[in-house]
Amino acid sequence: MFERFLHDSRLPAWMRRTHPLVARILRQKPADSLRYVVFGSSIGLFLLFGGLSLPLLYLFLWLSILMQQATTTAARMHAAQEKQTWDVLRAAPFSPRELLLSIWAGNFWHLNRSWVMNIYRLLQGTAVIGVIVYGLWFAAFPPQQAVTVLLVGLGAIVFQPVSEAYFSGMIGVLFAGYIRQSTGALGATIFTVLAYWCLCLALIIWILFTNSHELDLAHLLIALSLPSLLPLVLGYTALRAAEIRLQNA
Repeated sequence: MFERFLHDSRLPAWMRRTHPLVARILRQKPADSLRYVVFGSSIGLFLLFGGLSLPLLYLFLWLSILMQQATTTAARMHAAQEKQTWDVLRAAPFSPRELLLSIWAGNFWHLNRSWVMNIYRLLQGTAVIGVIVYGLWFAAFPPQQAVTVLLVGLGAIVFQPVSEAYFSGMIGVLFAGYIRQSTGALGATIFTVLAYWCLCLALIIWILFTNSHELDLAHLLIALSLPSLLPLVLGYTALRAAEIRLQNA
């Protein structure tokens, strides 16, 4: 769905599917393990929790997609190093930043084409709408503020999955560049993504349910925008660190 609205001409050069490095990754076989894990987990959650399985499935999909994007990006970089094609990629006429971002973009397009991502977008949109309804119900904002809440919520629905994929991919790039052993890089990647997921979830719950009867516009907007803005900031920080590492290597 996301691809239908974004033609390559509207994207940065490093994210276009016609970019040589992105096209190279897209020709490779995508990681299919995630869809089997999601399918089996969905059945298990439904059998265990019944009607509560949908919100739990959303949280599980959120974490799974973060993990998949981060570990796949790190694994591709280590595979290139082991196959001795990394030096060839570095010799290509691309800047270190474009090289790293193109690796992320190829993995992102792979993930974006999967049905798992479509289900996640549906559940994520439903969760954002739930937060909007919850906030408007308890706070009783005037009409002009309600419009602001709706616009920020729409932005969260559209951009949150992309910003989260950006963050997790950059974490994979960061640790693949600093840790030479693939096992150590994957371990550090998984731990960091899991810590981020727990922190973000705890912050959203704290903002929404602390003094819920006094929920104001600022708290609601933070709860809606935090999952989009925080990963962008952290992802860019990880990209800069990985870029510096690549330049000094």
